[in-house]
Amino acid sequence: MFQDPAGWVGHDPAVADRWTRGRALLYVLCALGCTGQSWSPVAEQEPGLDPGTKGIHRLNRAEYNATVADVLLTKLEPASASWREGELAGFDNMASVLGVDEEQYGRYFAAAKALASDVMESEERRARFVVCDLSEAGCFRTCLERAGLRLFRRPLTSEELDTYSKVYTGALTLGDAPSDAFQLVLQALLSSLQFLYRVELDSADTARRAHELDGFELASRLSYFLWSSAPDDALLQAAADGTLREEANLVASVERMLGDPRAARFVERFAGQWLGARLVLSHPVSTDFYRWSPEVARAAGEEMTLYFEEFLRTDRSWLEFPKADVNFVTEGLSYLYGIDVPVGPRVRVEHSADGRAGFFGLAGFLALSSFDRRTSPSLRGRWISSNLLCAEPPPPPQNVPTLGVTGSATEAANVRQVLEQHRQNPGCSGCHELFDPYGIALEEYDAIGQHRTAYEDGSPVDVTARLPASEHYPEGLSFEGSSGLAEVVAADPRFGACLAQKLLTYGLGRTVTPGDAPVLTALVERWRAPGAVPSVRRLIRELVLSEAFRFRRAEGSP
Repeated sequence: MFQDPAGWVGHDPAVADRWTRGRALLYVLCALGCTGQSWSPVAEQEPGLDPGTKGIHRLNRAEYNATVADVLLTKLEPASASWREGELAGFDNMASVLGVDEEQYGRYFAAAKALASDVMESEERRARFVVCDLSEAGCFRTCLERAGLRLFRRPLTSEELDTYSKVYTGALTLGDAPSDAFQLVLQALLSSLQFLYRVELDSADTARRAHELDGFELASRLSYFLWSSAPDDALLQAAADGTLREEANLVASVERMLGDPRAARFVERFAGQWLGARLVLSHPVSTDFYRWSPEVARAAGEEMTLYFEEFLRTDRSWLEFPKADVNFVTEGLSYLYGIDVPVGPRVRVEHSADGRAGFFGLAGFLALSSFDRRTSPSLRGRWISSNLLCAEPPPPPQNVPTLGVTGSATEAANVRQVLEQHRQNPGCSGCHELFDPYGIALEEYDAIGQHRTAYEDGSPVDVTARLPASEHYPEGLSFEGSSGLAEVVAADPRFGACLAQKLLTYGLGRTVTPGDAPVLTALVERWRAPGAVPSVRRLIRELVLSEAFRFRRAEGSP
């Protein structure tokens, strides 16, 4: 898979410096790929639902940095913006787009060297793996097993133990001290495909049918889903003794992990990408028209993740998400909301008299779904349809005319009137009527989320809206303003189903396929069971217990 550009494999190692010798060894080790890994038989899935499949899954930048931080206790963050990334379906952890090239692989070698050195230079970090005197017989094997378990997220096979032992004894033969030889082994482990990728195997016996993940594969799925990082010791122990695959213990693990500070990564990465919170800071807003600053933008983006976290940390119903009267207000946001708050840290405000409520009243969402100088009912409506209802509108036809507002006239225009003129074009009306009403109801907020009752030209803001007759609304549906919109979205069956779809996509690191439809249907039915509160936490638990999360099948199998 990988070549040896340095050419040192065939050279006398005595003439090469230590790093180049190590680099050659690492290339050979990584070229071995997954060879030598054994397979433990696991249960076959009950016939019916299809758990889907995906290839091996390279750690992305955030996962790499979080993994080395948790496993090595390092403060180094080698993965930077220059590292190769990919995005699909709105998330950057999709296995199918996380490839690797020679340039990126070189960065892994450099990172492995720096990380291994950092570990061995610190008594605390070194003690994570070196638990005895390396000069004593048998100590290296103990330390290797300890390091391999945490870095490969499973026990090393006998073949792997032999291979990495040869790296160690080879370095000793060439004159390295035991600690330096062990550092080289750490470099090798950190450069291995088994560390850089999350690998799930299909045996010859199960290649044509769905089968259950083994305990360590399940532990990795769970930890990268909720922590964007490797399993901790508790998960590895539960994987080793088989208890993690028991339903009660799996649920208990989810609850423990969601209560851990590392779950903040799930909020930042899942909600930050799905809801767009991480984009608010870079979203263009014209300061000629609005009182906007990087500080306000940062606070608005953070409020979006805090709002989502409100639903994750509690058993609050997800159906309240569009309408809960909760804001997280800083001094910078207070003027947007008209809420007086003390000078200083962010304040959680509930049941205020500001007249706004729910996700649709958040400044971050309202700014992100607007242009830099004006609102856009179409942008806002399309965002709601695509991201909260998972109803992606068709792309606009070619040569579609733009709205007739440009330049300095944008803010003075009655956007609704201009939009209605735009929709008189037969090529536009069919699509726009499906999602524009959602955005029209939000015209009471300007492009940074300030409430208004009139446009600058003096014309009143009209927030009455109507959805056309469709399979979801056979007789059409009329509503008014953000509060009416919140009720409509909360009552739409697609709203809860969309959260399930987004969680499955992010949690498994693959796109949703037609085969997932029965899985998602069953998942949502359990989540929305009579008498049960449809909270985010319950949906995560149901997803983790589902066939899609606990099973897999080989690519190309039926």
